[in-house]
Amino acid sequence: MDSGRAYRDRQWESCCFGQAGQWTFLLHHDTPPGSFADKEAYAALGIKESVWLTATSAKAIYTFDYMRDGRRVDDDWGLLELIWYERGRAPYLRGGELDFLNRAVRRAELDHPELTDTFELYFHALEESLGLRLPRRDFAEGEVRATYWAGE
Repeated sequence: MDSGRAYRDRQWESCCFGQAGQWTFLLHHDTPPGSFADKEAYAALGIKESVWLTATSAKAIYTFDYMRDGRRVDDDWGLLELIWYERGRAPYLRGGELDFLNRAVRRAELDHPELTDTFELYFHALEESLGLRLPRRDFAEGEVRATYWAGE
């Protein structure tokens, strides 16, 4: 029930969710305070890995947070701006904790010369290196479950 508000007023309060392979996903525009559990809650549920991708609207700035066994895997380089990523260059510190993504990006470049867009290459590398399966077909066909955040 939206109390008479038009859809366009609620679209930023919506989220899509589901499962693809062994991964669960939640896609949303904005997150109300207190909507997510802390690391201890995830550990209690047996969640050993989590990937958080955050995009800044209308910009090519993505944050990538990867948690494994309750610890953040990071090279302390900060945000990765995909608009500055150049084909053939490593986006992360060579030999660092995220070097596996450097290798995955390079493998994507070599195996898929038809992918010329840096976003496609990067997300392909994320999927391959982490075993993610982004539900592209579900989104294209409109088969993803969606809801609004619960009101206070």
